[in-house]
Amino acid sequence: MGQSLSSGRGPRTDIDLAEFERMLLRQRKAASEGIRRIKEGTFSESLKDSTGESSTYDQHSADLAAETFEREKDLGLKEGLEIDLVEIDRALLRIEDGTYGYCVSCGEPVPEERLRAVPSAELCVRCKESHEVDPEGWRPVEERVLRSFPPMGGIETLTDDIDAKDKRLPEGPYRARPR
Repeated sequence: MGQSLSSGRGPRTDIDLAEFERMLLRQRKAASEGIRRIKEGTFSESLKDSTGESSTYDQHSADLAAETFEREKDLGLKEGLEIDLVEIDRALLRIEDGTYGYCVSCGEPVPEERLRAVPSAELCVRCKESHEVDPEGWRPVEERVLRSFPPMGGIETLTDDIDAKDKRLPEGPYRARPR
């Protein structure tokens, strides 16, 4: 983060840092409030209490599945808001130390339009895109193992293209073949 200051740059003067700080503080308040509501609503009572039943044994599995799904969804939302809080806090620290608005990777100024869209942005568009590059045809290593697992003769996944050639997998008797 200190890259921009060490290169002789001080805090950005071409953007209104006070405005961005206000935006970040509003986002922080909204995220904190969202976490509080989820904790109070979803996680303040047990699954047994939230279904209104003294036992889950006699309940239809679909009812329990629906309640479990809702809890898992709320947990995911809460985790996302917690990540947002961390990113917002890091942006507020960058405002304090004079590095806000500079890319933490290359040190170049992050365009104001990007900061308006994502006030907690740490990276310029070019660096963000380079961090998100997904190699063409990349698949999880587990699929490679499953395809060549001898006792099963290999398996195909739902994403397999039977006409595609995967150059990373060796040809052999256990490789999944088109049917």
